[in-house]
Amino acid sequence: MAKVKTRKCHICERRPAATDTGYCVSCQQQLEAARRRKRADMPYRFVTYRGVTVALYQDGDTYIPRRVNRDPERLPKSRHINLDIYCPGFTREQVKKLKRLCLSFAK
Repeated sequence: MAKVKTRKCHICERRPAATDTGYCVSCQQQLEAARRRKRADMPYRFVTYRGVTVALYQDGDTYIPRRVNRDPERLPKSRHINLDIYCPGFTREQVKKLKRLCLSFAK
């Protein structure tokens, strides 16, 4: 009589794979727990201009903009830049770039 070959877990390679993904139950639970523990990305800054709010996420040396549908009044003041009023600490060119960025998401 031939021995039946069972699939082994891709991670531990000891226990038989019980799920469709090829992992044993123990390893699958650890993977799911790690996904739940993963912290959500926090934006580096929020920029508001003419009612359009954009969040800037830091990715190494660059910033990735994403539109945010949140009320600007409820955003953290330490990370919020309101371009409708004077912004101390920013040059005119920086303010123009940020305004162009916000208006590109207004469409």
